Amino acid sequence: MKPITGDIKFFEANITHQRNGEKNHFFKNKTNAVLIDLKNKSLPKIPKYPSLFSLKKFNLLTWSASKHGSQCEFSTSNDLYKFIKNLCNNKTKDNKEIHSIKLLTFPKVLGFGFNPLSVYFCYDKRGLLIHSIFEVRNTFGDMHHYVLRNINLKKITQKTTKKLFVSPFYPKKGSYKLFANYVHDKIMISVEYTLQNKKVFIANMKLQEVKFNNLNILKAFLKCSLYPGKIWINIHLQALILWFKRVSLYKIPPSEKIKHSFGIEVSKD
Repeated sequence: MKPITGDIKFFEANITHQRNGEKNHFFKNKTNAVLIDLKNKSLPKIPKYPSLFSLKKFNLLTWSASKHGSQCEFSTSNDLYKFIKNLCNNKTKDNKEIHSIKLLTFPKVLGFGFNPLSVYFCYDKRGLLIHSIFEVRNTFGDMHHYVLRNINLKKITQKTTKKLFVSPFYPKKGSYKLFANYVHDKIMISVEYTLQNKKVFIANMKLQEVKFNNLNILKAFLKCSLYPGKIWINIHLQALILWFKRVSLYKIPPSEKIKHSFGIEVSKD
């Protein structure tokens, strides 16, 4: 059950979205993600990445710590590491010490990118998952952290109250069941949205690690699983389809002042 060690891993991701209700809607998508080991201490040497990937600098693929966490400009992954660790230590009220944090997120492509969901995996010194955090962002510039604390792998799914207005096709009401786990070279993530005791939306993401090299980056780009602004474009394309289906729209509410909330354990379905 120990996570793979290393600085940055590259994944192929298969994503499905299922909307249930008066107007059903389904779509699937393929993209790529990176799993970044947020180091607490400076590395003794600069790690070697594929030449088509850079940290903060313009390239075919790039990633920086800015716009994660508190939506402040973090200069290094170490700053982001401290933010997440402080969020867990100050808010979870437990004695489980975080030893490492890994962030699953989507890289920018030619300088363009949008992360509707990033997931932090927090481990103890034995390599066991103790907390996970869903960092959810909407296209209106707001963000919320759903903290799943004191993880028990037998009951890894947790329930949270919806706090962030994500889509104009749903109100800021209801609850989520959130699940995320990373075992060996695979990651599984699911989001189930319940409104008025009805499961109205399900999103699943299955990720498989592949070698992080220039060849796989180019393959992803040529197969269009990666292209500039893909996720942002797809979000608005699906919104347009829902609008054509005459799905009701909700007015954007004021930004949520509380930027984090906590899950409650539930049995895995």
